[in-house]
Amino acid sequence: MYKIRSTALCSTSKKQVEFPRAPIQYLLSTASMTAVALELFIAPGWSISGQNQFETAASDWQIAQAFRVPNRGTPATTEGAGTRGGSCLPLSERNKLKPLIPTGNIGLTVSEHPTFFGYIPKSNAKLGEFVLRDRNNRLVYRTRFAIPSQPGIISISLPATARSLEIGKQYQWFFLLICDPEDRSDSAISPPAWIERIEQSETLAEQIKNATPETLPALYAEAGIWFDALASRVNLFSSQPEPEWQQNWELLLTTAGLQAFVQEPLVGNR
Repeated sequence: MYKIRSTALCSTSKKQVEFPRAPIQYLLSTASMTAVALELFIAPGWSISGQNQFETAASDWQIAQAFRVPNRGTPATTEGAGTRGGSCLPLSERNKLKPLIPTGNIGLTVSEHPTFFGYIPKSNAKLGEFVLRDRNNRLVYRTRFAIPSQPGIISISLPATARSLEIGKQYQWFFLLICDPEDRSDSAISPPAWIERIEQSETLAEQIKNATPETLPALYAEAGIWFDALASRVNLFSSQPEPEWQQNWELLLTTAGLQAFVQEPLVGNR
């Protein structure tokens, strides 16, 4: 870090020390030489105070990509909760069947028909199932899906034919692994999570309107809108260079408290 130090004029206790005045041409020449020296001495990207502007830019980028967990009234929590039942789920895989939900167990969306994500562990299950219910436990949507060939993250999109999520309403959702289609009691059930649809502000709506696919995830993440941040990030998987995508993906999950899943593959969607 480089700093410019100012030197104070010296004085004695007896009398003021006077220095001969230099010609004005000399002073101007000295000032010019000093400016050139400083320009050569201070590395590009550094300010006079020594703050690295490139580091600041990188910090701003990280803040923009990070997820801001909103302060919402949490209807429930999955802390300490684990997967229930399921003879087809090995003991080592218990408690790994989980919805991808940020700290607080509730995520926001501005979409009428959002996409949900969850982690499916290794199992001998025949089928998987996704269930979405309202706060009165009324069924909103249910669908079955094929178990992926390897453990990883799957996505379930609420189709346009399903009932739209209402603004200001909260809904509960979870995954099941069906071990025996003839005996649904023998199913592994994930901890439940919650989703709430909110109305986007005029400012956010304008920003989204003018955003590119590359800038959209950061807009949603900064606004704390989890489901849309996650879905728009996944949508870039095939178009962004892998190192760049992985870095963004890890930052999004880590800042949402989901660092355990940053290395898990995307294995299927429905």
